[in-house]
Amino acid sequence: METPKKEMEILMKQNAMTLFRSRSTTFALVAAVSALPLCTLGCGTNGHPITVSSTPPTQHILFVGDSFTHGRYLPVRTYNNTPVTGGLGSTAASAQVVDENFNTTVTARMESQPGETGPWGGIPGIFAELAVETGLPYNVHIEAISETPLITNYNAAQDVINQSLWNTVVLQEASFQPIPVALSKNSKSDPSVFCDAVGTIEQGVHTAAPNANVYLYQTWAPADTAYEDSDTTPFSPSAYLTSLGKLTDAYHDVYLSAAMQDGHIAGIAAVGDAWSRAWSEGVANPDPYGGSATGVSLSFNYQPGSEPSTVDTPTDAGFHHPSIYGAYLSGLVLFQKITGTDVRTFGGSEQAAATLGISPAVAVQLQQVAWKSVTQESDQLVNPNVDLCSLKH
Repeated sequence: METPKKEMEILMKQNAMTLFRSRSTTFALVAAVSALPLCTLGCGTNGHPITVSSTPPTQHILFVGDSFTHGRYLPVRTYNNTPVTGGLGSTAASAQVVDENFNTTVTARMESQPGETGPWGGIPGIFAELAVETGLPYNVHIEAISETPLITNYNAAQDVINQSLWNTVVLQEASFQPIPVALSKNSKSDPSVFCDAVGTIEQGVHTAAPNANVYLYQTWAPADTAYEDSDTTPFSPSAYLTSLGKLTDAYHDVYLSAAMQDGHIAGIAAVGDAWSRAWSEGVANPDPYGGSATGVSLSFNYQPGSEPSTVDTPTDAGFHHPSIYGAYLSGLVLFQKITGTDVRTFGGSEQAAATLGISPAVAVQLQQVAWKSVTQESDQLVNPNVDLCSLKH
């Protein structure tokens, strides 16, 4: 007796011979044979080919930080926000950002500071636009509290941050917190608190979402802080640039130290290093106080047509926060690091740059800087003999 398998083979041969005897059925044989390779990709129990979708699953990303994440000033602060509702409750891929703190009843998370009304989009909005242009389905959320250390933010918003929804969580520390008091001129500074906060939040995120990637968003050396550190009268451009370099090194080292201490960080988006590269390559002018170097200003500086438009105090917050150029460079670095996309491919027609008012030529320059900063980033400490994570206030 023939086995079922052998019977099937004989039947298939007979059917094939019959099909070949008739010209009218030859095309049916060709179609049948052409369909066979589909099952080499995998067949269900009923023998039908398994359908494989070419659309990648939606990625849910949360940005946690302060005004260095939401940008503080227009047009960055509200870029790609979700008007009226803040987008609360949405988990769909979109160029519009979901503002988790919009209209919240939690006092610590309220967006109530003058001139910082929400809903916010900010630098996450730039990330969302780049994702849409690349064809990557990202659902982008922001949870930002102005001038607030990460641990304070976390304590106020654990229910937002510790969710199983997130594929990626990005952590940005308040600018004064992670560097020594001698550099920040802020008595609240405490590098050890920052490093411990990274560990606490990483563990909370991974308890809720074990496979989530946690990234650190390393910020830049603020112009106003470098101005205070230079401590010269009259103002000395050379002393200012020296202070700017020391600050950049400190931010680089403390974010790297925090990642090394924790051991479960997916990577560091070294925005501060990218700002420094833009200065050194002449793409940006490092001195917003009248420096003669070429290039755009990455600091806000109350640029023409912005909100507000004038200031007389060199230590004002306008010299602390990003301009459209600084925000765009930040978004590019984050996008390159997190998605692995070569941001140089966007070119001069990239839409976030166009909407923010960045010329095609400058957009291309900033894309080049971002790509080099990420692909050539240093994983070495500038000052290996100083353990910033153990440096307490």
